[in-house]
Amino acid sequence: MSTVLVTGSAGFIGTHLSEHYLKLGVNVIGLDNYLTGSQSNTDYLKKQYPERFIFIEQDASDTFPAIVEKIKYVFHLASPASVKSFQKFPLETLKVNSVGLQNAIRFADAHNSRLIFASTSEIYGSPLKSPQNENDWGQVNSFGERSCYDEAKRFGEALIFSANKVNSTTHGLVRIFNTYGPRMFENDDRVPMTFVKNALNNQDLTVYGNGLQTRSFCYIDDLIRGLTLYADSRLTTPVNLGSDNEITVLRLAEKVLKITNSKSKIIFAELPQDDPPQRKPDLQTAKEELNYEPTTGLTDGLQNLANWLKLTH
Repeated sequence: MSTVLVTGSAGFIGTHLSEHYLKLGVNVIGLDNYLTGSQSNTDYLKKQYPERFIFIEQDASDTFPAIVEKIKYVFHLASPASVKSFQKFPLETLKVNSVGLQNAIRFADAHNSRLIFASTSEIYGSPLKSPQNENDWGQVNSFGERSCYDEAKRFGEALIFSANKVNSTTHGLVRIFNTYGPRMFENDDRVPMTFVKNALNNQDLTVYGNGLQTRSFCYIDDLIRGLTLYADSRLTTPVNLGSDNEITVLRLAEKVLKITNSKSKIIFAELPQDDPPQRKPDLQTAKEELNYEPTTGLTDGLQNLANWLKLTH
């Protein structure tokens, strides 16, 4: 198989995707500027796969370097993704999902490669119904604290559509729902990591609002399988990837306390602006077109995350 290029290779999803292909014997070129990525992820891949992992430190919003290898897939994952990170870097978030994506498309076209763009469930905004279906247009605030990320991803989807139409290409995109697992960044305030980390340290678990807002959490291995199945398909339309096992944030906190046998307490705080009340993917398209089905239950996944945190501290 030819080489795969992954932008955002030092990120949580990027490093797992890179390792997936490296384990299969595929060469991987990783590209990251460490705005939100981790040097330790790159060091790990270099150490484990020194002959087949090549790393380029640069911003995906800059012109891609000349590469002579034949590239089969380009995965454009580069972007701040947590609320904390994209609110810290709003302009960079907008740029990497527009200029950066355009660079990735040009690179893919020059190599006759298929590009897969990492879009997000956030394009649905505050959903009018649940679960969210790929045909839903979304209800998104274009002028708010989360708009830099939500609208950047919506623009990216429009760019994929228009590039395919104009250039007769077959690039695609997936809408990623909340994903968790080992190698998540500990300090970017994503709920599963924050709850598990605090519980292990017997610190309070903060639930925003009344905690009845729902999320559907997908274990990283299930997401990576979906990403690679989509890449191998001929689909160019959006497909939801995630878990359709819906849970309230309050119930998640209670589950984490039970798994970790923690003495932590649950406390409540004011709900942030534009915090979505529901997140649950309609996975019918993924199941029918990709034969995709998440297999890791939430209890097992959270236990895996807790075990990883214990090993690394």
